Amino acid sequence: MENKTSKYIKYAIGEIVLVMIGILLALQVNNWNQNRIEQNEEKEVIAKLHSDFNENKKVLKAFLSEMNMQMNAQETIMNLIGSSKEELDKHNIDSLLHVSFGSSEVAFADNTIKNIMQSGKLNLLKNDKITDLLYKWNALSEIRKTRIVKLDNWSNNELLPYLLPKISFKQMDMASNYSWTGTSKIKPDYYPLFQEVEFENYLDNNLWHYQQVKERCEETDKLIDDIIDATKP
Repeated sequence: MENKTSKYIKYAIGEIVLVMIGILLALQVNNWNQNRIEQNEEKEVIAKLHSDFNENKKVLKAFLSEMNMQMNAQETIMNLIGSSKEELDKHNIDSLLHVSFGSSEVAFADNTIKNIMQSGKLNLLKNDKITDLLYKWNALSEIRKTRIVKLDNWSNNELLPYLLPKISFKQMDMASNYSWTGTSKIKPDYYPLFQEVEFENYLDNNLWHYQQVKERCEETDKLIDDIIDATKP
């Protein structure tokens, strides 16, 4: 009886060991599969980020180009303040005004970032450098948006209302080829406007707001380069 009991105990222990080994192997295989899935997801996310920010680089380049044109036109107008009628007649003031106050928007490809942030998949990224750069991107995006809103508010609520009784928006928008634009029958005289220090101050503050946006965009451009480099396949 003792011999049989000993054999039974050994057999039971063997069964338990085999079951435990089976469970451990199953867990190991499951962990391996999970790690492989997460690695594939991480590669997919990084590839999408790389593609998105290559596109963002092009979008920002176009936006900065448009902004530089607007700032150059505004600086030309500012340099003409205090000029004689003869000097003003040498320039197409309406065209300069049209370029100065042209609207430009920037819309970045950020669906991938929003998805990983909102879904909690940021922990998929094992590269700390990439996650740090993405946090910086979100922070800088908020600052840039605030600057753009301030510029828009200043232009729409302060500068343009000041110019309403002084220039012809119909003539200014002629370069847009809209059906309602063209030479104004009123034929406004821009000379008095260019003799006002108030106009100079409005332009100065407008350019200051543009400069703030430009500086944030230049920081954004540098950050985009860093993210593109960090997400290279």
